[in-house]
Amino acid sequence: MATRTAAFIGTLAAAVLGGAALFVTAPATSLVDAPAYVVDEATADSIDTPITPELIDFYKVQSWQPGEPGTLVKAQRIPDAPPGVQMYRIMYQSTDLQGNAIPVTALFAAPDTTSPEGGFPLVGFAHGTTGIGQMCGISHTPLTPQTPGYSAWVPHIEPLVRQGWAVVASDYSGMGAPGPSSYLVGPLEARGILDSMRAVLPASATTGNIAINASELGIYGKSQGGEAAMSALQLAPSYAPDLEIDGGVILAPGFTPPIQGVLDAVASNPTSTSQNMFVLLIAQSFAENYPDLVDLDDILSPAGQEKTKLLATTCGTDLADQVSDVPLSQLLNTPLATGLVSALSEAMPGTEQLEMPIVVVQGLEDVTILPQFTHAQVMSQCALGSTVWYVRYPFDDHGSLNFQARVSDPKVTDWMQARWEGQKAPSNCDNQLLGTTAQATGVNR
Repeated sequence: MATRTAAFIGTLAAAVLGGAALFVTAPATSLVDAPAYVVDEATADSIDTPITPELIDFYKVQSWQPGEPGTLVKAQRIPDAPPGVQMYRIMYQSTDLQGNAIPVTALFAAPDTTSPEGGFPLVGFAHGTTGIGQMCGISHTPLTPQTPGYSAWVPHIEPLVRQGWAVVASDYSGMGAPGPSSYLVGPLEARGILDSMRAVLPASATTGNIAINASELGIYGKSQGGEAAMSALQLAPSYAPDLEIDGGVILAPGFTPPIQGVLDAVASNPTSTSQNMFVLLIAQSFAENYPDLVDLDDILSPAGQEKTKLLATTCGTDLADQVSDVPLSQLLNTPLATGLVSALSEAMPGTEQLEMPIVVVQGLEDVTILPQFTHAQVMSQCALGSTVWYVRYPFDDHGSLNFQARVSDPKVTDWMQARWEGQKAPSNCDNQLLGTTAQATGVNR
């Protein structure tokens, strides 16, 4: 593992440094000439997440027995779905990093119409950061404004269902049924995504006998979900070779480069930002999943460990607000624990060529997911030989990109549909691997 970690860190260090330099001069082939998408105030308010849902009985596991990964355990229809839509909560079998069977939950939604010949296309959706507590999954309250579920339903899931697709959105391990915390632990998130797709492929009376076309599969993720989606695509050939996935849509992926200097710079932040919540979620999840490499005492100060008590009871911006009252540097031990850096190198995608093509989309006004890190990930994937179509919107931020990627050409939904129609996936990798700033010719963004 040490050799693999060193090689990965070396590759990513070069990519991040090169990405930071090339980000401002990447060729115009990846830049879309479009004004920022304007999210109206009412919508923006409704998809904020100040409300933490209550845990209902569906998520309380009492008689669960281990089974084969991807097996549907139970389902519950969600009432009052919008016209033309059917929605279910599901629980299914998955595995942790040690291969132990665990229950995971998801939201499953599809058009409430007769399926097309062959069945509906299926997208495994990977959601962005909502927390790690059991009540933070998006299947809990997808139709209730200002909750985590609604924040994924409105900008992402409902539009995909209206597109005529079925969507299964894993809550991830621990965010519904009890299990290990999964924040940015790519191999664990990936298992949850892939097994959720397996669970709904066979038509079941408990989920409305929805017919799925097994030859039209895709994965779609944003932010944390962008990293999770890329992890699922990387893991699929070895973990779920039975799934014939045609491609992946990656929006502003939450890529955390396992580079000591970069992470130490973040850890030394003397201000309070949204990074506070992200770091606490990472610390808790990685201490749980990589105990041989790092523990919570290594990562967090006593003040930071005190804040982790909120992670089991609070979600979304409610959580972010409660942990942002102190500078980030007061929550972390610095320099950052080397064991965490090693664990991150195990968890982040980007170590293997992807067998499926991807489209990666980034807004250049994003201050939550830094465009430089996304560019570095694109460079890494291209260097590995993956087929990547890279799209940048110059004026969009983290929130507006949710909508822009679907409504402004080149639409990611068109890209996915083209994969199902058997069209060859485009790539602009050659334009991202120019080597030096002096060789780059493009726009100053």
